Amino acid sequence: MSDGLAVDKTAQANTTSSPGAIVLFLALALMSALLNSSAPTPLYPLYQQQLALTSVSLTLIYGAYAAGVLISLFAVGNLAGKVKDLRSMIVPALLVVLLGALLFALADSFSLMLMARLLAGVGTGALTGAANIALVRFGPADGGKQAALIATLSFTAGLALGPIFSGIALQTGFHTTSMPFVIIMAVATIAALGIMLSWPARVMVKASVSLAEGTGAGENTLAAGLRATGSRFFVCAGALFVCWALAASILAIGPNVAETLLGMQNRSSFGYVIAVYLLIAGASQILSRQINARHSLMFGCLAQAFAVVVFAEAIQIHSLGLAAAGMVIAGYAYGAIFVGSATLVNLISPQASHARLISLFYVIAYVANWVPILLGSIIDHVSLHLAVNLLFLVSAMVCVGLGIWVTRVGFPR
Repeated sequence: MSDGLAVDKTAQANTTSSPGAIVLFLALALMSALLNSSAPTPLYPLYQQQLALTSVSLTLIYGAYAAGVLISLFAVGNLAGKVKDLRSMIVPALLVVLLGALLFALADSFSLMLMARLLAGVGTGALTGAANIALVRFGPADGGKQAALIATLSFTAGLALGPIFSGIALQTGFHTTSMPFVIIMAVATIAALGIMLSWPARVMVKASVSLAEGTGAGENTLAAGLRATGSRFFVCAGALFVCWALAASILAIGPNVAETLLGMQNRSSFGYVIAVYLLIAGASQILSRQINARHSLMFGCLAQAFAVVVFAEAIQIHSLGLAAAGMVIAGYAYGAIFVGSATLVNLISPQASHARLISLFYVIAYVANWVPILLGSIIDHVSLHLAVNLLFLVSAMVCVGLGIWVTRVGFPR
């Protein structure tokens, strides 16, 4: 899933050379991490068949990535804004991403796959914050707008290309379970070498404001921030939780649903479908930045409720075309909810507790990646059909409720 991070206000870097090369390699670094996130998705049914994995085991492998990201964010998340030479964080994080891809390429057991996904998440969590701050430092003095755009495009490209590489491997039968991860290792290696060689010789950070230090007036505690934002924070966090839970379920059990309930026989096709879904989600994020955040969140919640109704009907009548339409709607909803909720949390958060609220916001969102584990348990003990129906019913009701709630809690207009 794509990551979103609040980037500290950092002054423009003073360099002796053009920042174009370093920005390119930073974008490539972000892309390599997100490739590692999405590449396994079309391969899950194959792994399940070859290794005789239960649905719970498969979803645990998927959820290990989120666990790795959370571990990394808690361990090193606040260091990125304080480290002068960010290469000391970015390059080791890329090596962890590379190691995770290597383990996945060699994986022939549940435990090895679990460790591979955990390392991939740790690498992504450590890399994302540092690379985002580096993009701000080396980009133009525009308040981080170009850095945010580059990060979004890198995330989108990485998320979309991962399933494409796996789809091609499935379609051609060429080293099916290793070729996508060899590509990821190559991209991570190029990014690491490029960053080391093109890093500007002189970087002067004139002023760095660390939100983690709680600048500004007001009580610098999470409780104080939650009191100040009230139910508005939980509306945003709840919407992103449901949004990521549905997206995680699509990525984790979607291939099984497509094959078992929709009759999609060509496993490689699902990789391309997921790539389109993620591209739409990325485009929606970019376009939703131009819309009032309150409206973006409200329409995103309602669109997601509609998307799951379309999915449920597609399964009922065994229609791949209707399921594809549902994916398009869900992709738009993902981008709209993500941008709308993140923007509103930034707007309503008191400066003193801003960093803590942002951290809690993304922790809640990443926990949503473990919802498929619950679904996996239902699949193993009851049926796949019941699991997806429960997912659709609960998410539709919650999204409609959140869409209505957004209009009543006094967000900035």
